[in-house]
Amino acid sequence: MLFAYIQLALSMALVGMNISIGKEIVSHVPVFLFSELRFLLAMVILLPLLALRGEWKTSWKKEEGSVLFWQSFFGVFLFSICMLYGVRWTTATAAGIITSTVPACIALFSFWLLKEKLQVNNVVAIILSVCGIALITFTGGAGAQTLASMLGNLLVFLAVVSEALFTIFAKRLSGKITPFQMTAAINVISFAMFLPFAVWEGIRFDWGLVPAHIWWLLVYYAVTASVLSFFFWYNGVAKVEASKAGLFTGMMPISAALVAVLFLNEAFTWLHGIGMLLVLASIFVGTHQTRQKGTALER
Repeated sequence: MLFAYIQLALSMALVGMNISIGKEIVSHVPVFLFSELRFLLAMVILLPLLALRGEWKTSWKKEEGSVLFWQSFFGVFLFSICMLYGVRWTTATAAGIITSTVPACIALFSFWLLKEKLQVNNVVAIILSVCGIALITFTGGAGAQTLASMLGNLLVFLAVVSEALFTIFAKRLSGKITPFQMTAAINVISFAMFLPFAVWEGIRFDWGLVPAHIWWLLVYYAVTASVLSFFFWYNGVAKVEASKAGLFTGMMPISAALVAVLFLNEAFTWLHGIGMLLVLASIFVGTHQTRQKGTALER
């Protein structure tokens, strides 16, 4: 179980680090084109490995295909669009703090869709998370929040909802297909979803304007976000309850804030600090409840 926890923590730490890296990439490459290139690189890595591992799957059950499609749509397509456009208009620091609400969202969806128990502590955690978001979104940071930054924060929160649904769908497939098969399938489906939008952007894009270091960041993003983070998450979530796995998404704001402050020179204000304390309090409350009482996953 400890190894599963480590995999979940590593997966979300990589996602959090990539919030800042994605912000840097989309300042030079359009969102849809960047996403398409990311999945193309991931497929070049994953498909040969899938065959070498002897896990190539030629036929899929209708239920598997349906769940994979919706997992790709919410957890990759909408998540990528909302997160990458969101960080264009808000700071990576604020985005990282808002992603702290993923555990609360997963707890709600686990209650509604997986019929896991929702205790009083979960409700308290959700309230704390909402208060943290409100503080970040509707109060000033280094200055007054603009309409664009508020829209950016909203898009990041929609990405949070998409990430929660991603976990729910992943739990429904655990034990039915292997984590490596799921990782490869998600990248192939996502590649197809982004393709028409990426072609439209690519035709109008001046490829020569992209600095060399951005291409290296894109390769790093593809390996960590499309291969490693998916694989670690699928391995971990197969072994624990969805609501418990959701608690490890608290690694996202920690790694996101560290990268934003250390490498992007973003300011970390006292309002950001209060917002983070509120959402970290929600994570603590949820963790405490899970350790004390646990939840029985119903299928």
